[in-house]
Formats: sequence, structure tokens, C-alpha cells
Amino acid sequence: MSSPDIISFETRPVDDQDLVMEMLSAESDATYTFQGLKRRLGLHQEKLTRILRRLEDDNLVAKTKEGYRTLKQPRKGDHHLVEGEPVIRGQLPPGIDSRVALERIKGRWFKNFRWIGYSNASDGLSLYWITEDNKFEVRVQLSPIEILVWSQATNTTESGSPVGSAYELFDRISRMLPELGENS
Repeated sequence: MSSPDIISFETRPVDDQDLVMEMLSAESDATYTFQGLKRRLGLHQEKLTRILRRLEDDNLVAKTKEGYRTLKQPRKGDHHLVEGEPVIRGQLPPGIDSRVALERIKGRWFKNFRWIGYSNASDGLSLYWITEDNKFEVRVQLSPIEILVWSQATNTTESGSPVGSAYELFDRISRMLPELGENS
């Protein structure tokens, strides 16, 4: 006879520490800010602080000047926070170095887009933002010749279109590209 206090494995809530590790180890060479983790995972800052300290003490996570990164190997195959087909695919202007663009763009907030973090995955440099209202996530991928933009709702109940968010962020970044070409 089973005890009423025992919850089956399938119905147990996911541990918040597991959520943090899942996000940090989803991609290779990924770094996420504290605020980005907090916004994306919906965790209270005190709880997230305790989780990150525990993970640091266990040598699973390292704090850097740019945010937090896992010391654990990422899962097989890169899994991005924002997936699917890109909403926007464009060519980078000649003379724009994607690494210089990454350094100038990462960490920036644009209007209602809040910085989450970035990764250097096998398919290129990916940068992540979330809307201030936490409704949409946007991923910008930079390769040596092109820029790709994805957008998706953060939950399945969101009725708005993520496409507008993708175009709005793309517009803000594309305004910076000419000045990047002059300085790269």
C-alpha cells in the first residue's frame, strides 16, 4: 500500500535548481546574466541567489563578469532557448565582423527588450533578449555573413504574435550595424 505522501516521479514538480542547470547547460559556451535567469525562469532573486551559490559551491557553475556559465558539459547537440524557423534572415553588410558586433551588442537593452545572455554554439554566436513583460523571447544569431532572428512566446497561452518582437529588435540592431563597420 502506498503512502499518500509519496508523489510519483512523473507528477513531482521540477526542482528550480534543475531549471537553472537546464538553462545554463542547454548550449555550449553560454553565459546568462542574473537578471536574465531571473526573468526567464520566473524565480525570486533570493531563491535564485541561493541556487547559484549552491551550484558555485558544488563547482557546477562559475560566475564571470558577464554572468553565469556552467562548468558542466552541455547536453548532446545544441538546444537553443528560442527554436524553430527564423523570422528574419539577412546578410550582414560587408566589413562587419560578427565578433565585433557581438561585443558591441551583448548586454544592451533595447526599448522593452531585456538582455538575457549569449552563447557561442556550433552554428554561430547567439544573443538572447526577453521582452520587459516576459511575453516573448528573441534570439539573434550572427555568423560571419548573415544575421538570423527568431522570436517565440514564453508560454503557450500567449495570444500575441512574436513576429513583431523579432522585427522590432532587428530594427534596433540594424541601426547599429553601419557604425560597427566603421570601427571593426
